[in-house]
Amino acid sequence: MASGRDNLAAAMRICFVVNSVRTQRPTYTTAHLAFAAHRRGHDVALVSVDDLSHGGERIVFGDIVRVSGKQPDATAFVRALVGSSAPCEHARLNDFDVIFLRNNPHVTSGAGIRFNPAIEFGRRLKQEGVMVVNDPDGLLRAGSKMYLAGFPVEIRPRTLTTRSPERVRAFLRELDGPAVIKPLYGYGGQNVFFVARGETANLAQIISAVQSEGYLIVQEYLPAAEKGDKRVLMVGGVPLQAGERVAAYRRVHPKDDLRNNMHLGAVRRACKLSTRERGVCELIRPRLIADGLYFVGVDIAGDKILEINVFAPGGINNMNELYGVDLGDAAVADLERKVRLRGAYHEPVPPHVFMRG
Repeated sequence: MASGRDNLAAAMRICFVVNSVRTQRPTYTTAHLAFAAHRRGHDVALVSVDDLSHGGERIVFGDIVRVSGKQPDATAFVRALVGSSAPCEHARLNDFDVIFLRNNPHVTSGAGIRFNPAIEFGRRLKQEGVMVVNDPDGLLRAGSKMYLAGFPVEIRPRTLTTRSPERVRAFLRELDGPAVIKPLYGYGGQNVFFVARGETANLAQIISAVQSEGYLIVQEYLPAAEKGDKRVLMVGGVPLQAGERVAAYRRVHPKDDLRNNMHLGAVRRACKLSTRERGVCELIRPRLIADGLYFVGVDIAGDKILEINVFAPGGINNMNELYGVDLGDAAVADLERKVRLRGAYHEPVPPHVFMRG
C-alpha cells in the first residue's frame, strides 16, 4: 500500500485525533476543520485517542472513522461522522500526510499533560516522518500555563506559580491590587477565583480549593479584562485570516462572573486587532514556530497575553457566524501549503540506529 505522502499533488490524507469521535458537534472547531478538508477533496479521518495502538514495528494504528459521500455542510458532516453507519477501520496512521492532534487531555485525565497519550503516539509518528501538528514536544512544553513565563515580560501579567500559601499572600501584598487565582493545569474556567485588593476573608478557602489540584497560579488582574478578552486563532505563527477578516473575537463575561469562557455564559462580540495586539502576536511568533505550535489560540486583554491554548483551541464557529466567513477553509488551505513545502524539502527519515547498553 502506497503512503499518502507519495502523491501530495492530488490530496492530503489527514487524520484528526480527538477525545471521542462520537461526541463531536457541528460547533466544534475540529468539525469545521475536518469538514473544510473534506469539502476541499482530501481524505479525512478522525480517531478517538483511546483507539490508538502502537505496534512492534514502529507503526501506530488507529480505529479511524471516515465520512462516506460528499456532505453539504458541517452539520451534515458531523451527523454522518457520529452515525452508527459511519465506516470504521483499523488503519496505519503512518500512512497519513498529517496527523492533527486535537484532543484536550484535561477533559479525560484531570491533570492533563502529566500523561497525554496523544503526545506519545504523536512522537512515534513524527519519528517515522509523518507531519504531526501541533508538534508533540511543543505540546508538552506549552501545555502548562507556565509556558507564558518564557515570553517577554512586557506582554504578560505579573504572575506567581507556587504551592505556598505564604508566598501567595506575600505576592498579593506586593501587587497591591486585584488578582486571579487558578490551577496551573486548569481548563475551561474551573476553579478560577477573583481576589479583590486587600481581600482576606475568603483567601484561605480559595487557596485551599485551588491547591487541592496541585500548583496554583496567582495572576495580576488586568483592568482591560473588565471588557473581556480577545480570542485570536494563529496559524503558522500569524493570526489566521479569511480575506481581510482576522480570526479574532471578543469574549465578554457575565456581570456576575470574571470568566470569559463561552460555555459559562460569556457573550461574543465582533472586533478587530489593534496595532498593539498585532505587535503582541508578532512577539510570540518566533517561539511558537520554534516549538512547532502551528495552530494555537491566544487570549489577549489589552496588550498582554492571558493564556495560550495549544491542545484544542476553538472559536471558528463563533467567528464564522459573526463575520460570515469560512475560517476552517482558510486554515486547511494554509495546511495544504505547509504540506506542499514539506514535500519539496523533506528528506527521508534516516534509518534507526539501536545502541546496545
